[in-house]
Formats: sequence, C-alpha cells, structure tokens
Amino acid sequence: MLTLSACHEQSDTLLPYDHNDELSFGEAEKSYAGKFKVLWNALNQNYSLWDYERENGLDWDAVYDEYLPQFEELDKQDDVSDDDLEELLAKVVAPLHDGHMSVMVKNHATGNYVKAIPARIRNLARPDYMVSKSYHPSLKYYSNVENGEIEVDEEGNPCYMEYSSSVEKLMEYFTETQGIGLQWIVKEIDKLQELVTPTVEQVDRLHALETLRKEIVKAETNDDVATFNALALQYDYLGVPGFDPIFTDFKDFGMTIRYALLKGNVAYLYISDFSLMPYLSEEYHKDFFAKANSQALEQAEKLKNVWEHWFDDIQQLHKNGKLGGVIIDVRGNGGGFMHDFQYVMGALLPSGGFSFYQMRFKRGTGRLDYSPLMPMVMPTMKEAHETITEPIAVLANCGSVSMSEITSLSTKYIDNARLIGKRTWGGLCALSGNEIFSYNYVTHIGVEDVTPVYVYLPMVASFTHEGKILEGIGITPDIEVDLDVEQFKLTGKDNQLDRALEYIRTGK
Repeated sequence: MLTLSACHEQSDTLLPYDHNDELSFGEAEKSYAGKFKVLWNALNQNYSLWDYERENGLDWDAVYDEYLPQFEELDKQDDVSDDDLEELLAKVVAPLHDGHMSVMVKNHATGNYVKAIPARIRNLARPDYMVSKSYHPSLKYYSNVENGEIEVDEEGNPCYMEYSSSVEKLMEYFTETQGIGLQWIVKEIDKLQELVTPTVEQVDRLHALETLRKEIVKAETNDDVATFNALALQYDYLGVPGFDPIFTDFKDFGMTIRYALLKGNVAYLYISDFSLMPYLSEEYHKDFFAKANSQALEQAEKLKNVWEHWFDDIQQLHKNGKLGGVIIDVRGNGGGFMHDFQYVMGALLPSGGFSFYQMRFKRGTGRLDYSPLMPMVMPTMKEAHETITEPIAVLANCGSVSMSEITSLSTKYIDNARLIGKRTWGGLCALSGNEIFSYNYVTHIGVEDVTPVYVYLPMVASFTHEGKILEGIGITPDIEVDLDVEQFKLTGKDNQLDRALEYIRTGK
C-alpha cells in the first residue's frame, strides 16, 4: 500500500505581496483561512531565516497543517473577537526568531487590526525586559558637586551638553514664546475685546482668533501635529507671527543626544536613536531639511553641536595624550540608519570602513533560495581623524535593538572595546522599503492599514564574521551587569555606567 502525505497550497511564482494586489490578498479580505494562507505563503517565499528556523526545530509545513484548520474554524463562527484572532496569530508567529518582524492581520468582523511581534513575545520572558522598558539613562546623579564625576571647564561650568529634537519642542516653542504664536493670539484677542465699537471686520477677526486659540490648545493637548499644520494653512490670513507648519519629520527622526566629559577625561556619549545622518551629513541634511522652518533648522544645529563637541574633545584629548577613554551608551536605543556607524564607532576607527559581519539576500521563490554570504563593510569617518587606542566601552541592554546591536557586535572585533550591560534584543537583520522587492524577493508584506495582512519584514539575514546567526538571541556582553533599579530610582546612581568607568580606568 502506498502511503501519501497531505500537501498544502503554495505558489512557485513570486506573488506581488509588496502592494495591495487582488491576486495576493483577495481571499484574505473576508476569510480568516485566507489571511492565514497569505501570511504562511508570503513568509514561505520571502522570509530570510528558514534554515536557521529549521536548525531551531521549526517545521513550517507542520505549522500550516496545524493552524489552517483552526483558522478555518474561525470562518464558521458568526462573531470572532479581536482577542481570539490575536491569540491564534501569536501562536503562529511566536517561534520565528526575526527580531524586527511585526505582523498585523485585519479582523473583518470588527474592522480592527490585531498585532503579533515574535521578538516581544520571546523577550517578555526575560527578567530584564521590563527594566529596559522603564529605564532611561541619566547623568543627573553624576552632575552634582558631591558625586563630581563630570569635569568642569576653566570657568567652573560642567562639561555637559544635551539636546533633543522633536515636534513636541516645535509646538511648545509656538505656544509658549512671548511675542509670537499662541501668546500673540491671546494678546490680540484682549485688544479686540477692549474695543467699544468694533467694526464688522474686527468682530470677524476676534471670532476667528478665539476659534483658532481653542483649536491650537486642543491640538497641543492631543499632540496632534497634523491638525496644527492644517490650522496654519487655514488661518494664514490672520498673520500670526511664527505660525508655520511644523516639521513633521522629527516624528521619525527626532532624537536625544547627550555628551559629558567625566573625570579622567572619559568622553561619554548617549544617543536615543541612530538618526544622526540628517543632522551630520551635509548632502542628506539639505534634502531632509529642505522644507523645514527656522525653528527646526535651529534644533538641527543645536543637536549637531553636541555631537561636534564630543568628537572634537576626543580628537584633541587623544592628540595631547590626555584621553582617558570613551563610553558610548545605546541602552534603550531602538536603532536607525546603518550609515550612522561612521559618526559613532566609525569616528574612533581608521578611515576606509570596518568589516565585522556578513549578510545575505533572498534570491528566489524557494524557501531556501538565498544569495551567498557577503561581507558587510560599515562606513568609518572619511575625514582625517585620530584612531582611538584608549579603552572604549559600549553600554547596552534588552532595549538596544537593530543598529544598536550592530554597534554592540562591533566591540567583539575591536581589541580596546568591551560591551557592558545586558544582552541585546536580538534583531540584527536589516530593513528596507518596498522599492527593492523586485530583485531581492523580500520586503514588507502588504501595505500597513490597507491590506488584510501586513508584515514588517527585514530584507536580509545578518551573520557574524564567523557565519553565526544571532537573530532572536542578541549580543552577549563581555561584562554582564544587572541594573540596580532601586538604587537608580532612589539616587540616580547607575551601576552599569559605574562598571563601564571601572573598565575604562582599570582595563578590567
């Protein structure tokens, strides 16, 4: 007797999952089983880690056989709750190791999207997960006279700089600055209300200004930049000083940067995100800020100024033989531009690039159709600069993701560098936009908030220099240190930073 195994549907042609295409997503509009088939087959063709998943015991065909019937059961129900759909979706994707992946499926019964993030499901089991989510690096404890870790200049001022770029700051500037914006509107309203016999035009102007004041306060309360910008256009005829549309790109590329020169000339740098390219690259800066108003440009210049002080001080201290070391703090940093490497670790290394990991692309519809491994050369600073030979410490934790992990990984290949803190998130695979779908067979699946299935998906798999995948694992510190949360909350004393200083000063 010949025993035949059941087969399941899958396509041997590349379906256009990169946009809203009826061929790809039609069945998924009104069927839970259709949604599962789209998700399963799209990942089958486009996911970049199937050999790694197989090594970790995942059978993707068995996933199809196990979960398709459960989604078909949902199609038989009159009412499917978001919670039920989300729970089932989480079971399907939870075993996947990709650290960036986010899966969204529309519940056509409610009209809502439910989401599952495999890395979050995995990292929730870590005791340091919630610590990293609630902690934000601070140097307040070290800036007071008693603790005295921050150097002072010749005039007795702390060698400390910090700046944040954000749309919130631009809105705050408009609402709180005397002589412009909301403060000007309030005074103008007062003047018009004091008129005994206002003209029709003045009455209309008073009404418009009072309406605008209410709308601005509402927009600020709700952090509604889109409404604020619409008001700027609608009420342009009122001539309110400083009422320009806010530069909304800060929503994506706003960041905080902090520099302090600690005792012994240890140059400390904290960056909340790897979004330095728009501020520091002359070419990128022109494109990025082409439509920015003067306040946004001022923010950009101030943020750039902090980085320049960090870099210039390192250069000068090293030349004079006085640099004690460098600390780069990427705790809680969610990643960003890969080319930012040249402005952080790459600003300490020789020009010409630095290679310490490899990548591969998806190059066919078959599950294991991958390109060969290709060395990835990260950019280092092209301009003439000193190569730093003093100790370098990188601080990282569970909240350090993506480009923060690439930065953390680089320490393993720099003799004078050490990674200190806790193991990182586990998401090193690089991301891209949909424009590269046609030749790399991998990108975002679907269109967010449009197609019934959407997956935020990396374009390549990343490997260490030795060919090891760390996706879903993260980078393990050379010196592991649990943050003393209670001590930090009570006093601000940061024992992870203290340990980095100990390494810098003792080499141990």
